[in-house]
Amino acid sequence: MIITADSGSTSIDWRILRRDEPVRRLVSPGVNPVLQKVEAMRGVFAEALKGVEGPGIRVYFYGAGVVSEAAGEKVRQALRAVLPGCEVTAGSDLEAAAIALLGDKDGVAAILGTGSNSGLYLGGRMVRNIPAGGFILGDEGSGAWLGKMLLADYIKGLLPQELEIALREESPGLDYPAVVSRVYGGEMPSRYLASFSLFLGRRKDCTYVRGLVANGFRLFLERNVLRYGRPDLPLAAVGSVACAYGDILREVAAECGVCRVLTAPGAGDGLERYFSKMIE
Repeated sequence: MIITADSGSTSIDWRILRRDEPVRRLVSPGVNPVLQKVEAMRGVFAEALKGVEGPGIRVYFYGAGVVSEAAGEKVRQALRAVLPGCEVTAGSDLEAAAIALLGDKDGVAAILGTGSNSGLYLGGRMVRNIPAGGFILGDEGSGAWLGKMLLADYIKGLLPQELEIALREESPGLDYPAVVSRVYGGEMPSRYLASFSLFLGRRKDCTYVRGLVANGFRLFLERNVLRYGRPDLPLAAVGSVACAYGDILREVAAECGVCRVLTAPGAGDGLERYFSKMIE
């Protein structure tokens, strides 16, 4: 049995692969080993994998926050506590994007979801990663970045009038004190900021929205992707933002000389295809 997991901080897409059986798909709350202790992750895994058992289980877990050996070890400990004796491979969400969209081919892998990240993938491994920086220092082009810029324009009175009215109607009580309190004092501020990407996504044809998204992608490419010096390689981008604004991403990438862009909402389907070959 092989179990694949594509984990973000919000949710985990699990696939349970058995020979000659339909793929079982599960969704659970997400985890982040940088922010959570082993026991907290163990609880999430135990609930998600309830009833899953058998000999020779191999788990391929890829997720946000698996940025070091220590973080990977926390994931392995939590999974082994739930599935004793299982073999666990823990890798980053960037590795998941690369495997899902590139397989064994070379390219630049990218995450464009709540946050953003990128890495140069050569010979089946990640050989270089420019630090993402998080929603304060980086995450260009991500949902959190888009939400941050939208709210920054909102509190300064820079939004087009029709957008400002729509935002007030859809977010009652959204004033300067509420925004500052939620961003600087609330839990998971990046997730809060990214939630406003849904507002923007419903208005993709608005000139302001297209300009904001294009600017975010341009910064993401210039400050991250193009610095690998391999515009000849495809850009494999996974995440809700990559898919929601895929047409804009391709336009901006073409302007920047990137040869090709591949997108997917998540890595789950690609991981399933890749690892299914191991049980055939």
